[in-house]
Amino acid sequence: MTIADPPSDTSNETYAPSRELLDSLPEHAGEHILTLMRVGAFGEALIVAIERGDLDLAVDVLRVGWFDLLKDVHRSHVIDALEGLSAAQLMSHPLLAMALGLAINGDGFRRSKAVHYFGLAATGVRSLPTRLSPAERALVLASESSALRLIGKHALSVSSARAGVKTLDGMREERAALIGYLPRVYSQLGISLFYGDQEDEALRVFARGYAEAGTSDRSSFGNLSMSAGIHALSGNLAEAREFVLLARGEPWTDEQRRMYPGTFYRLAEAMLALEDADTTGAQTHLDTMEHDRRSIEHWTAIVRVQGLARLLGGDPSLGLAELEEYSALRQGDGDPRAVRQRLSSTRSLLHVALGNYTAAERILRTDAGKRPQDHVDRARLALATDRTGEALKELRSIAGSPQSARTHLEALAIEAAAGLRTGRDRRTGAVLQQLIAMMRQTDQRIAIQLVPPQDALVLADALTAEGAHDLTRRWAPQPLLAHTDGPQLTGREQAVLNALSRSGVLSEIAGELFVSVNTVKSHLKRLYKKLGARNREEALAAAFHHHLLSPPVDR
Repeated sequence: MTIADPPSDTSNETYAPSRELLDSLPEHAGEHILTLMRVGAFGEALIVAIERGDLDLAVDVLRVGWFDLLKDVHRSHVIDALEGLSAAQLMSHPLLAMALGLAINGDGFRRSKAVHYFGLAATGVRSLPTRLSPAERALVLASESSALRLIGKHALSVSSARAGVKTLDGMREERAALIGYLPRVYSQLGISLFYGDQEDEALRVFARGYAEAGTSDRSSFGNLSMSAGIHALSGNLAEAREFVLLARGEPWTDEQRRMYPGTFYRLAEAMLALEDADTTGAQTHLDTMEHDRRSIEHWTAIVRVQGLARLLGGDPSLGLAELEEYSALRQGDGDPRAVRQRLSSTRSLLHVALGNYTAAERILRTDAGKRPQDHVDRARLALATDRTGEALKELRSIAGSPQSARTHLEALAIEAAAGLRTGRDRRTGAVLQQLIAMMRQTDQRIAIQLVPPQDALVLADALTAEGAHDLTRRWAPQPLLAHTDGPQLTGREQAVLNALSRSGVLSEIAGELFVSVNTVKSHLKRLYKKLGARNREEALAAAFHHHLLSPPVDR
């Protein structure tokens, strides 16, 4: 994607700079440049400044018309005006170098050249820290964080974003009078923090960006949209609804709500519809979005919600096909490892729903990491393949750790389902009470559907017995995940099978389990009968087929 696309809240409106912004231009700017800028002709104004040889004035033109200059309509002007400058001139005016890099980045065949200009801008910022005005430094840092984000350098992107926020904070009241479209600068900084896994910090920056706009200023819509979507994806539905209600009204336009800036707004609407069991409404919101699938930055978030919508609508095969097709289309974008990890939860869930347990196992072992959601996904797979003890072990590993409301509720649903398999005890009762309280607090309902179908029915009955029938009314229990029909092993038989996978020597198995060789023989006889096997090789093959053992991972 191009970095010019994100800031553009509307594509057809002509931006008229405020009186304050125009007054911040130097007196020698001249009436010609002022007239051009008043009518939104920023590209022509930039060319005039460069032709005069006044690079400081060119920086001022960029400062006021930054986001408009990077739209397609002005991009050629930026390239024509700046590409003839020397490396020394660009390094001494880093904002010019950054603007040239961003403009060229829109051409997929010249992106290596864009990286060269990004480097000149970064060098200039580091070598001339005292010469740059705070406004110029803030814009360079915001653009640098966007550029780093889009090439998958998230740690560096976060560092630049934090520096940009700090610079803006240091400018205090005068920042709005010096930087055009200031709320959009905050929006880009917040997006860099969000994709750098600094969600809470990102939400605070979006709040600042939204606060910078006046009541009729549309430039803060990106902050509103991102806040709505992040809260909805995280399971904070009350907050998401507040932002969505704001986004539905004025001064925002339908164009904003369906184009790039409205992506996360639409995802929020879709998630809220899914929680209300309205899969048709959710799909309508997803279909309303207009963007270029080859360049939209938020594509991983889109396919995550699309996959969940397809699953809840009863068609996980289509959800998986769409995810894989989108992934193939975007192959090579950003950091491949980070992309695979971001999609691992949805991808594994869809495979589990289809009964492709081996595929889900591989995804969670090779693509997922150690985030709380990764452990929850592994617990769900273990529960689906009748490894209840392993499911509970995964959940214990994240007990007390910080996690989103959605992840926490999914963990509680899986733990309650696992506990109900072995009979109601005090711990299971406590988990059910936690589950009920959190469902009511967050208004989430999807989590209790994302367990194996037999468990979903038992869980619904248990919630009803606890006086919480209202929590199951939206979603009548239905088989979202695949049924399991493999052999049921006792705990001791599973232990013998695990040991058998490591050694075929009876004395070694007996030593590992602290039992006699004759006891091992008895367990193996029953185990082979359940697996329909005559020897160790057949037993292990059957165990892998029924997902009683994890397959080896290709390295």
